[in-house]
Amino acid sequence: MATTVQENYIGSGICYLNGRDIGNVTAASFSIDQETKEKANLRGGGGNIASLTRISSIKLAITMDSFNNDNLAMALRGQVDVEASAAVADELVTAVVPGLGQTAKLIDVTQAFSVKDNVDGALVEGTDYEITAAGVLAIDGGAISDGDTIKVTYQSKAASALEAMVSSGDEFKFVLDGLNDHNGKPSVVTAFRFKPSPTSGLDLIGEDYADFQVEGELLADTTITAAGKSQFFRRIYAD
Repeated sequence: MATTVQENYIGSGICYLNGRDIGNVTAASFSIDQETKEKANLRGGGGNIASLTRISSIKLAITMDSFNNDNLAMALRGQVDVEASAAVADELVTAVVPGLGQTAKLIDVTQAFSVKDNVDGALVEGTDYEITAAGVLAIDGGAISDGDTIKVTYQSKAASALEAMVSSGDEFKFVLDGLNDHNGKPSVVTAFRFKPSPTSGLDLIGEDYADFQVEGELLADTTITAAGKSQFFRRIYAD
């Protein structure tokens, strides 16, 4: 008599896209959409005389909580531009009173800075304005009027700028270097051609640690032609 083996599974592991570790992944799952063709049995008795079920698409969804720019660029079809620290002199900024006049670069607030009016008169920090990484906060009742052009001199902070929705979307090889936490067995899953769609949402402010989901289709890898070998994904699991 054959013995039925119960193989319980609690998955964990490290996920890679084109070999890059994408950080902590809180969920990863495949979903398979199917299309069924049916031919009704009209000879009496009801039911179908023929039926065919075809796979219409295979999708992979990944939930990540590492907000590094490489992950966000993938999730937002963007590109990342690296900006070195630089001295910025007399950048023209339109003041908002009370409110933020944004500078073109990220201000390093630990370095020296100055703010002048449009005739080069010095403005006073704490009386006329406050400085933040994003720009100049004009103080109501100070010497700055709404709509004034002010001149800001500062040292910009080295930063990475993510430009969202500027690329058409890339394909990735997905690898889960995984483990069944229930029994310690290694489990490696490979999806050969993963094309993610842009994430459906991205939390910017909240009381809990944020995450985001990226879902995309697995495309057939037509370079895999051997009989019995999947063109979509493979799971290798220790005996």
